[in-house]
Amino acid sequence: MALVYSKVSIDDVEERSIEDIEPGLKSVGYETRPDQMRPSVWEFEEGEQTNHHYHEHQEELYLVLDGRFHVVVGDDKFDLEPEDVLVVEPSAERQLTALETGRLFVVGAPNEPDDAVVVD
Repeated sequence: MALVYSKVSIDDVEERSIEDIEPGLKSVGYETRPDQMRPSVWEFEEGEQTNHHYHEHQEELYLVLDGRFHVVVGDDKFDLEPEDVLVVEPSAERQLTALETGRLFVVGAPNEPDDAVVVD
C-alpha cells in the first residue's frame, strides 16, 4: 500500500484574514487537506488575543512555537511558553492573549468548520 501524505512549510502558507479575529492565521489544513483535524498556525502581535470561545465538538491542541501567552480556561489562568503543549476539551471556555509577539500551532479535531461559539 502506498503512503499518502501532504507536506508544506509554514513559511510557504499565505496568511489569511478572518473576520473578528485579531491574530494572523496560516491555515496549514487548507494547504494539506486532512480529513480528521484542522491544523493552523496563529501569528500574534503583543496584546492580540483570540475570541473568548468554546466549541460544540472540537477539542484543541495548542503548541507554542515561539513567544509567551496568557491563557484562561474556565476559571483557571496560566501562561504558556515555547514548547508548552495545551489540550482543551470542546466545552471549556478559553481565551489566549499574546504577552509578546509569538506563534501557536493549533490542531482542532474533529475537522468541523464553524464549530466555535463566541462567548463575548
